[in-house]
Amino acid sequence: MALIDIRPTAGAATARQLPSAMVALGSVLRASFGATAKARYATTSAAGSDILSADMTALHLRTNVANAFSLSGARFRQGGRDYVVKADGSVQVAPSPATGIGTTVGTMTPAQGEVVLNSWQRGTAPQVTDWRGVAGAPVNGSDSPFSTYAVTFRVPTAPLRPGSMSVLGTMMDGTTFNVTADANGYINSSRIKGRVNYNTGVAVLVGVSPTGAAGQGQADLSFLGIPGVAEAFIDLIQQETLRYNAVAYAYLPIDPSILGMDPVRLPTDGRVPIFRAGGVVVVGHAATTAPANAVNGGTVDVGRTRLSRVRVIGNDGQTINSGYSVDLDAGVLTWTDVSGYSQPVRIEHRIEDMLQVRDAQIDGTLTFTQPLTHVYPLGAYVSSALLFGDMRARVSVVFDQANWDGVTFSDVIVGNPATGTYNHAEHPIVVTNAGAVTERWVLLFTSNTSFRIIGEHVGEVGTGNINSTTAPMNPSTGQPYFTIPEAGWGGGWVPGNIVRENTVGAMAPIWLARTIKQGPAVGEDYAFELLVRGGIDNPL
Repeated sequence: MALIDIRPTAGAATARQLPSAMVALGSVLRASFGATAKARYATTSAAGSDILSADMTALHLRTNVANAFSLSGARFRQGGRDYVVKADGSVQVAPSPATGIGTTVGTMTPAQGEVVLNSWQRGTAPQVTDWRGVAGAPVNGSDSPFSTYAVTFRVPTAPLRPGSMSVLGTMMDGTTFNVTADANGYINSSRIKGRVNYNTGVAVLVGVSPTGAAGQGQADLSFLGIPGVAEAFIDLIQQETLRYNAVAYAYLPIDPSILGMDPVRLPTDGRVPIFRAGGVVVVGHAATTAPANAVNGGTVDVGRTRLSRVRVIGNDGQTINSGYSVDLDAGVLTWTDVSGYSQPVRIEHRIEDMLQVRDAQIDGTLTFTQPLTHVYPLGAYVSSALLFGDMRARVSVVFDQANWDGVTFSDVIVGNPATGTYNHAEHPIVVTNAGAVTERWVLLFTSNTSFRIIGEHVGEVGTGNINSTTAPMNPSTGQPYFTIPEAGWGGGWVPGNIVRENTVGAMAPIWLARTIKQGPAVGEDYAFELLVRGGIDNPL
């Protein structure tokens, strides 16, 4: 048996070849690489001893990278000096703060995660500290982590032409696919299921497999809405391989004189988002009871509580506004006078929640700042809400005028005031939120006591007399537009005199505009419904 003992010794190191006859199997080697080492050996088969000196010429630092990962951006410290791996794979020591260039002392093999140093700080044990590096994942292949079961993306330009969207890529098992959405936006192939919203350009893809792995269950794909597809075995898609082709529409600017408004602040396609973070929406659902004959004293429980409104519809399709009372909290309607009803009748009942939007996603998902207070079935709607703040009916202008041209509804006196006058300060004109509308009125005297009541937009709604209370009825609500007490009238009126008054309703005016794009008439008819909501002293 040969014993070789390598110890640090003084003096220059010289390399000596050891004769093979002097080395027996099972040799023991002890080494300390802190500095130049000397080797002393002895054998049992030969007398005497000899000295062997050797230098360590390379230091290997290896990182355990596997699964096709590679090492990059490595740096570390040894012997109090900084070592940096450059982009070309060279290892440099003590890089200059000014130039970033140091002395090259080794190389790195990224695929093996190995750093080889040809030079290092001598005199101390070559301990490496502060090791840092980036283990880069493979982009392609079975070891690539860039895979997913589902992908959602948006085409930069929208809307898209129906039937123009195609997607191609590679599954994790290497199978390639090239699929096209149908006219309804559905993708239904053997490896890819998905849908495309042609209006927004948002696409959702799910990788599937005809057969599942051992023990794998099928996933619910009903959210895609593809006819005949409820569930399937999902599979991985290499997302870095995905490519798509689509045809998008482009819009030319419209002449403001044709559109009726300046489109400079509108999107290029003329569409404006109606849901945004911080906005208010109304979630609601309307249901209708089966036709039934209404009987005085009878009650109908619609099966839901905390209703927002109830509408009785006759057999002729017209709304019935009287002859019943409603307990909205209990959801119960009581018939009080059904005479004149077109029987049988139906009851439309509605539940609602008014909520603030916390987040609005491009795919149409809305998140609210508070939970819903009702359970909404399929078919419920989310409606945008236009807030006006606190509203109340009021009278804004009252004055008299000697003559009127029959056309102009001026807010100031035109010509001379009339001899007679109305004392609005002591006997104010009364309006209510239920009956008043925003309108400019003229009371045109036809004699010394009688006058016609004419609205700028509603036309002539009745007549009045200074010797009695005047209260023209609003047919939409069954309440007066306004009420003029007879005590406020003075004398001296002559035919042709007028009293001008302006009323402001508790509802704000809304401007509605529908823009129809150029092209053949291929769309269906559209409808919308406006609902004015208001609350007073209601904690809900």
